[in-house]
Amino acid sequence: MAKKIRVSKLLLILGIWLVLSANSYSNVFADFQTFQSDTNKVKSMFSDIEHLMDVGNFTTAYQKLDSVDLLSEQFDYEYGLAFSGVKRAEILLIKKQIDSALTSINKVIDQFPDSRLRFNFYNTQAAAYNYKGQSKQAIESFRKGLNFIELLPPSMRSRSIAAVHVNMAGAYHKLGDRSNTIKNYLEGLQFAESTKDSSFLTITLNNLGDTYNSYSEYERAEYYLKRAETIALQNNYKPDLLRIYLNLGNTFSNNEKYDEALKYYEQALALNKEVRPDTPPFQIIYNLGVLYSNKRQFTKAKDAFEESLQYCIELKITQGLYFNYKGLGDLYEKFTQPYTAISWYQKALDVATDLDQNLYIVQLHEKLYLTYKSVGETAQALKSLENFKALSDSIAKKESDAALSELESEIELNRQTEINRLLEEKQGIQERQLILTRNLNIAAVVVIVIILVLLYVVFRSGTDRKKVNLVLNKQKEELEELNQTKDKLFAIVAHDLRSPMASLQGILYMINSSELSLQEVKDLVISLEPTLQKNINTLDDLLAWARKQMSGISLNPQDIDTKPIIDDVISKQLYEIDAKNLTISNKIPGQTIACVDLNAFKLIIRNLLSNSIKFTQSNGSIEFDCTEGNGSVTFTIKDTGIGIPEDLHDSIFKDKSKTRLGTNMELGNGFGLSLCKEFAHRMNGEIYFESEENVGTTFFLTLPKSGQIKSNI
Repeated sequence: MAKKIRVSKLLLILGIWLVLSANSYSNVFADFQTFQSDTNKVKSMFSDIEHLMDVGNFTTAYQKLDSVDLLSEQFDYEYGLAFSGVKRAEILLIKKQIDSALTSINKVIDQFPDSRLRFNFYNTQAAAYNYKGQSKQAIESFRKGLNFIELLPPSMRSRSIAAVHVNMAGAYHKLGDRSNTIKNYLEGLQFAESTKDSSFLTITLNNLGDTYNSYSEYERAEYYLKRAETIALQNNYKPDLLRIYLNLGNTFSNNEKYDEALKYYEQALALNKEVRPDTPPFQIIYNLGVLYSNKRQFTKAKDAFEESLQYCIELKITQGLYFNYKGLGDLYEKFTQPYTAISWYQKALDVATDLDQNLYIVQLHEKLYLTYKSVGETAQALKSLENFKALSDSIAKKESDAALSELESEIELNRQTEINRLLEEKQGIQERQLILTRNLNIAAVVVIVIILVLLYVVFRSGTDRKKVNLVLNKQKEELEELNQTKDKLFAIVAHDLRSPMASLQGILYMINSSELSLQEVKDLVISLEPTLQKNINTLDDLLAWARKQMSGISLNPQDIDTKPIIDDVISKQLYEIDAKNLTISNKIPGQTIACVDLNAFKLIIRNLLSNSIKFTQSNGSIEFDCTEGNGSVTFTIKDTGIGIPEDLHDSIFKDKSKTRLGTNMELGNGFGLSLCKEFAHRMNGEIYFESEENVGTTFFLTLPKSGQIKSNI
């Protein structure tokens, strides 16, 4: 009986424990269901907020974020709080409250260091830096964000990477880096077009069009902006359409099509009231100021600039301060109030310096130089000119150094590849030698006869080894010659091309930007021709040399009338001919047909003519003539120059030929005649000369009337 009571008690206790356990599990399950319900509610609220943002109702969207924060805090929903912080910063950016947006997103980054929204954090932070004009910080934040791209769902990664490239392009553009700007825009555009993503395509086309606006390439700008407008209208993308109208207005305004520009600005103002009712249209008003200034409507322009400036001061938009200060400076300078213009330019320069925007700073130093010069402030004008020149040269040098470094890297890679190939060949030879030695040792133990035979083989092997070493030494010498030629190429690029191109850049910039008289412009343009022709000739020779060294040259033989070709080459050297008062004549009859490659023939004639001009004194003469044989034509180029010294006769057609100064101290590149000889041989022809010092030189170029040219060098 007692045993039954104990069993009954045990069963009772067990039953109570099961009931309590069931209640406990029921509570946990209920809590889980509640959590799921709350998170779903938060996600639903996010959908509502994004819809409000899409339709431009940013004030209501911002207010609703407070409810999201409150609900997320109640059940410690970290994702909800982090997502709310991102959206809050985005709305502040749209409303142009840049400092508040940056403070907000920085707080979120510190508060949630392990969030799976870190890509969104840094992308929003970069956008804030972009608005503040801090392009370097923006690029750094974009790159940080890309480190967390794997946190995004796979379906979103490609689009997000493309979006970052587009945004980075904008930052690079503000730094004056055109190469990285266009490169990043085109990567974004390629993604958008391949995926048919109309929203992203609209944004990318709009940004690319705006970029070409800044480069004054208005035809390209209009093309991309019109494409963006068509897609935006088809899909009712109103916020994008607002930016497109503004940029199209800028395109037509800059291109002096003011009526069309005004139409787009008015459309942008109307759309701004609809999609951004809480954000003043300071950018549109600034651009209206530029338009009125160009139309010489002083009062309207001044009112527009001052209204836009006031908005930028209130919203703390630093870049807006720069543009409006500069706009007012340009306005007062245009209406001959130079001292007031200088005051506004100085304010703009202070802002540009704070923003570390080199292009803006260069423009303002030039503006200050011209304005100080107009009022006779010589010392201040000189100081501004020196600052302008120093910064312009610095920017040009960076671009030139980058291009030279890229070329050097490519050629060095080719050289290293060739060295590695030779090392592999040498290693293979050494391995074969080891195998041969081992076989000899084994054979020596077996029989004397075999030893004798193997000794003979060893002797032959030694002979082969010597031949291989001779080949290796020859290849080593060829590599050293190649390296010397490479150094020569760099010297030409660095000196003969970079210096004249830098001079050209300066002259063209002064023609485009400075207030020069018509006669001064004509004098500058006349001085451009010889420098430009010299650069073109040197580039042609460099291109032919580089192709010969790296990949070979394919020739395309055809029957051509040589007289007009030679006339064309002569016409492009007339400046140098006139400068020395030379008499030149082309006695080659019309319809003198030769079977040649057109470009190779031009290169030979141009180099031979350039040499004759270079080594002929003033008032001398140059004569082209020809004689025809059964299957060939021999062209002669005869001059009355200083001739070629006897000790140079054997070397002038070699790659390592030393250059001589011309009669007017002209320089040469040293490989023109070697190219002439190479091309003549490839066209089944030959080239030679006769020369007497202080009497003159005659070059003979014999080419076939018809025949097959070798295809490759």
